[in-house]
Amino acid sequence: MSVKKVNMSFNNILLFTDLDGTLLNKKTFEFKAALDLIKNCISKGINIIPNSSKTDLELDEICEKLEIPKVYISENGSCIYGLNFLSDKLNEKICLSRNKETIFKNFSDNINFKLQKKCLILENETLQNQIEVLGLPKNKISKAMNRKFSMPFIFLGNKEEEVELKNSVKKHGLNIQFGGRVLSLGDKVSKGNAMMRFISLLSNETKKNYVSICVGDNENDFDMLDKCDYPCLVKNGPLKKINFKNQCVVSKKEAPDGWVEVVNKTLNIIKKLEVNE
Repeated sequence: MSVKKVNMSFNNILLFTDLDGTLLNKKTFEFKAALDLIKNCISKGINIIPNSSKTDLELDEICEKLEIPKVYISENGSCIYGLNFLSDKLNEKICLSRNKETIFKNFSDNINFKLQKKCLILENETLQNQIEVLGLPKNKISKAMNRKFSMPFIFLGNKEEEVELKNSVKKHGLNIQFGGRVLSLGDKVSKGNAMMRFISLLSNETKKNYVSICVGDNENDFDMLDKCDYPCLVKNGPLKKINFKNQCVVSKKEAPDGWVEVVNKTLNIIKKLEVNE
């Protein structure tokens, strides 16, 4: 395990976090228990960056509610927003993915039609079905469905067919990721790769070395957790034993309390490293 040390100002810490099931409760989407810690982090100069399957419109709204700058990564690593807030020479928006229309054409042209028929594309479903599948209230659906780079869907086939679909999609330069409630068809992007691009762009511009803390709750976050300095896993049902590059802090509680638990624990680890240096 390699541990990166950080000075006590904390302003070179980048805290990347998933949302549903990590910071937001997976059933109620509640996050009130985390607000005090979020404010404390911001006051210390720690940047909190949502890295989520959510859309830019959803993330704008969540950042407002959390009272954090609108700096985030949307749609499973598809696009970086708000880097100009951290350094005014950087672009406001950096897309790492092709657009949704190009992705779907690739999918339609190249994937076995029998497998395609078993993909229930959510944007083609009724509003009521979208509400039931996503677990969101009616007034949140339009922002959740306003996708620029990905298409959420439910797969109606068996496990063997799902593996076949994922392999076929990968072969044609696309990717299927699991987002907590649904599968998502997108470009060959990931939360982890987008995070590394984010850090690289910022570091090259500011000439600073950054320390990354990442908080997630499921397999969709593992790539991000494996690439960061301090991985944190929030309990969300039975936990698989995962070996990340660096030692992972695991919560005993679910979100949002579990988020508070792992972030506090990680910041304390960093403080102790500084004191003992």
